[in-house]
Amino acid sequence: MQRKLVAVLAADIVGYSALIGVDQGGTLAALRSFRTEIFGPTVAGHHGKIVKSMGDGWLVEFGSAAEAVNCAVLIQDRLAGHPLIVLRIGVHIGDVVHEDEDIFGDGVNVAARLEAWAKPGGIAISDAVYSSLDGTLTPSFDDAGLQTLKNIARSLRIWTKTMTSFVAIVQTERGFSTGYSHLSIVPVATSDDRADVQELADGLTGDLDEMLAAARWLVVAVREQPRPNDYVLKIALRARGDRLRLEARLFDPMGKQIWATKLDGDLADSFDWQDTTSETVSLEVLTRMLDAESDRLACIPLAKRTAEECLVQGFMQIRSGDERGMEDSISSYMLALEKDPQCADAYGEAIWWTYAGMTVGWERARPFYENYFQDWVTRSRHLTAQNSVLDIGVALADFHSNSDVTPVRNAISGALRRSASDANVLSMSAWASLWCGEAATAFDCFRKFERVGKYHPFWVASKGGSATASVQLGDDARAISDATEGLQFSNTYPTFFAVLASAYALSGQLKSAKEALVKYRELVPDRTISSWKEMNDYGGSAGGRRYFEGLRKAGLPE
Repeated sequence: MQRKLVAVLAADIVGYSALIGVDQGGTLAALRSFRTEIFGPTVAGHHGKIVKSMGDGWLVEFGSAAEAVNCAVLIQDRLAGHPLIVLRIGVHIGDVVHEDEDIFGDGVNVAARLEAWAKPGGIAISDAVYSSLDGTLTPSFDDAGLQTLKNIARSLRIWTKTMTSFVAIVQTERGFSTGYSHLSIVPVATSDDRADVQELADGLTGDLDEMLAAARWLVVAVREQPRPNDYVLKIALRARGDRLRLEARLFDPMGKQIWATKLDGDLADSFDWQDTTSETVSLEVLTRMLDAESDRLACIPLAKRTAEECLVQGFMQIRSGDERGMEDSISSYMLALEKDPQCADAYGEAIWWTYAGMTVGWERARPFYENYFQDWVTRSRHLTAQNSVLDIGVALADFHSNSDVTPVRNAISGALRRSASDANVLSMSAWASLWCGEAATAFDCFRKFERVGKYHPFWVASKGGSATASVQLGDDARAISDATEGLQFSNTYPTFFAVLASAYALSGQLKSAKEALVKYRELVPDRTISSWKEMNDYGGSAGGRRYFEGLRKAGLPE
């Protein structure tokens, strides 16, 4: 029998027997929905394979410890607040052996013991798994020290994550909000009973859920039974031999079909087809919904809009990621604050986009910065516990004044601890880490964000962020590659040209550096190194100094 090294996730439902005893029908229905709407799609979306199902528990195999932990965190996030289903999850890296339809070995034994050791709603991982995680996941786990597990000969260092009520509160508030748009994704249906087709259907469901959820103005949930008044996405996957056909239909809240498509593929190429199909469907759905929801909001007079509707309007306006979009969105956040002076989301977004606009060098951000920024920071301090974006934004504003990086680190760590897979948290954590001089953490966050936040308004800018982090980390070739790729999506985002100017200059390509700087100064004509450093000197870090040195060599005035 052949052994192989894998990451094993063990999951078990807490109190399953008692639940069955109290309400067998309701428990089995909840379990079926959980497997169809959450567990199966999330596992498949993270390239996992369910190798054993025990009714109230599962063993899942992954090729990557990071994918296993990301999957575990997302499953627990999505289960937060569920009235019946509560899981314990354990993850370990170890040798396994497959025999018939079962799995054995050290990886399985330890993962199962870690699952039993975890608290209800929590996750326990071994030290070997923790050592494989990047800076986006490590803040989520606490060191529980060396522990002796039942029937495991050696003591193991265990790291634990206990779920807080923060995620459940956010999901509940948005789940019943009237300002946000709502989309129910019906799990991808297929009548083909082949395991690889079933896994493909689950993978498509998971990918669509993750991609569409990155849109700030949209609340997405996978549901077998869509809620009334939601947009509804229904997808059927048909297979004949190796031929695949996906049929997707989008319905508006009144039940009218507003979009449909058919996409063909080949089972032998299912992984690439899954990726391109998920992206194609996500883009079309968001385009149709954004147009419809923008039209709906435009029909509501400003005086009659709620604070939440003004907030969502701001989310939609910033999708362009350019200077005009930034100005329009901040104006919408200000309207939201006029209607609700305690709106933590609006404060967070207004502070963030004003700070980001000033850092990039957009002059349209200056009036907001000079006239409102500090007042927003002062008035929102008591709300930071409610909103991760606001918490990081206020800490960053303080850092700009006093250079104390500790509160920024704490805010980033707390945000990642609560929502390590949330695209918005990853984006803000990445930028805040970069601006306070911690390029390595920033790079980890940017890379993960680029995967989960494909349709977030910061996605294009994140390419500039990861490129900037690469320059600061000394990897000029990667910086040039990322910035060049970013220019394919936007040739008006100044950071791409600034990165190219610095990275080319530092790698001895002065002609290319000067050409990039000319294009940068066309977009930000008054920028100097001193004015840049006055707003953001990257915490005075060695990486920041390296970045500025490249810009000097390219010809940016002092």
